[in-house]
Amino acid sequence: MDRRIDITISVIAVLFGIFVILEARTIKAPFFADPIGPRAFFYGCGVIFILGGLLNIAQRASTWRLFPTNLIPAEGVEDEPGHPASFRRAALLAVLSLAYVLTLRPVGYLIGTPLYIVAGLWILEQRNWMLNITVGLVFTIFFYLVFAQGLGVWLPVGPFTRLFRDLGWIIL
Repeated sequence: MDRRIDITISVIAVLFGIFVILEARTIKAPFFADPIGPRAFFYGCGVIFILGGLLNIAQRASTWRLFPTNLIPAEGVEDEPGHPASFRRAALLAVLSLAYVLTLRPVGYLIGTPLYIVAGLWILEQRNWMLNITVGLVFTIFFYLVFAQGLGVWLPVGPFTRLFRDLGWIIL
């Protein structure tokens, strides 16, 4: 494993964290009083990126004396036999996630999320369809009830907008 790649990626993470914090400063404050404010989440994420990147840089620099070359022993454990890590699987999950985000508004949370979960579990080679469907539906319904109904977070409902409006479950 080449430590220069790790350090380069860590520097990019630090720079991204700084970018997130600087961009968060441009978020306008709301008219109503909010003890946390709309910027806090982004400040927190930026700090996590910066600290994580700096921590990884420090770890790589501290082992330089033990391994004077750029190559260092690989970390972690070997892949599980029969289930190796693959670029294909990671790429498919990334494409699936992008498709989920792009279609969430027109399709709606209640239709898109269980499909996303079932497809993701299939990509991860979980082949028990009943379990996949159950996990997708339970997750979707539970978090819809918690966030949309309990906490009042707006989640897109897609083709159910008219029905939910008529039932008084959403105000749009």
